[in-house]
Amino acid sequence: PSSATMGTGRDTRRDSDEALLNTSKYRGVKYECEGALSAFDKAEEWPDLIKYLQRLQKILQRSPEPLIVPHKVLVAKRLGQCLHANLPAGVHLKTLETYQLIFEKLEPTRLAKDIAFYSEGLFPLCRHASYEVKPFLLDLIESHYVPLGRALAPCLSGLVLCLLTALGDSASESHLRVMALLDAVRAATSTSELMTALWVCLLRNADVRLQ
Repeated sequence: PSSATMGTGRDTRRDSDEALLNTSKYRGVKYECEGALSAFDKAEEWPDLIKYLQRLQKILQRSPEPLIVPHKVLVAKRLGQCLHANLPAGVHLKTLETYQLIFEKLEPTRLAKDIAFYSEGLFPLCRHASYEVKPFLLDLIESHYVPLGRALAPCLSGLVLCLLTALGDSASESHLRVMALLDAVRAATSTSELMTALWVCLLRNADVRLQ
């Protein structure tokens, strides 16, 4: 299909989601989500972020099925901000918990469509994830990214870079698990797609080449 046709399809799905969010079934969740997202601007200390993430989780948990995340681009942006390197592991863990909730409740086709922009804030965490956070990040990748198979294409290079960054030295606890995940990604996509993504990562990221 042409790019114009694909664009029209995305626009149609977006319009459909917006129409659903304005129905009586979803309207309450939409307004609650707006309030929860605006609260992040008022955060003064990191415990505030945990409180606002918990509030967002409760709203999404009681959302009607199927889950349609209101203001999903802003939700992804807020989650990415909560994974900043200067924030403590407790905030990172609560944020990963929120990603997990969203990924579990989204229908597979909707998750495949939206996974790329959720990944923009998630993947950089691999560079600074603490030893207690990294296993949860790898769990998320194993449980929700690998099963997407060929639908990983829009974020495959970012995923491979994330995993390469998480490798560490051969004696680290995560090394074998990351190698297994890379092999699982290869099986879920194809060897050629993985190798292309790998070479793109190596060409564009000198720090990865030096690991």
